[in-house]
Amino acid sequence: MLIGNNPLKEAPEWFVNNISNRPEYLSVLVNGTEIKYFIWGDKTKKPLLLLHGYNAHSFWWDHIAPSLTDNHCVVALDFSGMGESGRREEYSQEIFVDDVKGVLDALSWKSCTCIAHSMGGSIATLATSVYPNIFDHLILLDSMIVIPPNVAERMSSNRPSARLVVASPDLKTASSRFRLMPPQPCGKDYVLKHVAETSYTEKSDGWYLKSDPLIPNTYKYNDLHDAFTKINFPLDYVYGQASQLVTQEVLEYMTYVGNLDDKNIHCLPGAMHHLFLDMPEEFISLMKELLSK
Repeated sequence: MLIGNNPLKEAPEWFVNNISNRPEYLSVLVNGTEIKYFIWGDKTKKPLLLLHGYNAHSFWWDHIAPSLTDNHCVVALDFSGMGESGRREEYSQEIFVDDVKGVLDALSWKSCTCIAHSMGGSIATLATSVYPNIFDHLILLDSMIVIPPNVAERMSSNRPSARLVVASPDLKTASSRFRLMPPQPCGKDYVLKHVAETSYTEKSDGWYLKSDPLIPNTYKYNDLHDAFTKINFPLDYVYGQASQLVTQEVLEYMTYVGNLDDKNIHCLPGAMHHLFLDMPEEFISLMKELLSK
């Protein structure tokens, strides 16, 4: 989806080619709500599922997914209340696990490799306790699965939802207001521009972010310590060197709780929390390396 006048500007050829490689759009009804999912590549190849973060959507993967199709059929879904999927009256990690299982069932995938960013990593971790055989390999991206109690206390306040109900008169204005959460610069302006322009939907009174404003007020968390310790299949953890969330304190705590081996912990130099937006080419190279194991 290319929106606006000359939206790519100085974008490199690989990026233009990837976002021009449009996936197949499909949907499945999960607990009464339509869940949209998108397929890139040959469906006979090894299954690979991409899970986005909080208030994000599958278009965040547009510049990444086509580069991973050499050996995989790549699928991304929009969690309910986000992206192109339908909305619910309330949200929880269990509900989002159902979204994942519903899409896998629709694809007839008994298991798959999963790459999960931020909140998506928490959903993937909970899914492993509800459906122990759902993944063959899990790659967590800058995801705070378990955190020290003092950090949890600092983060206990509700996530702000005000920006989700702000209307803009046109897409250009809306896109100019787009901000990553947590806030960070993104050196690749063409990536951020594409993400911003695919994050809004038009209503009768203007352009709004696609995410349901109800999510921050109803989303329920789980204690994932037990689930994290019981993962019994290959797990790789990737974090941004300059991540605003995965500090050294948080990383050390997760390493201890999850009994993670150093060889399965990978730092993406120079990257912040949204590591596949600010370091996309380096991210793709690392994913190809991890997927080849």
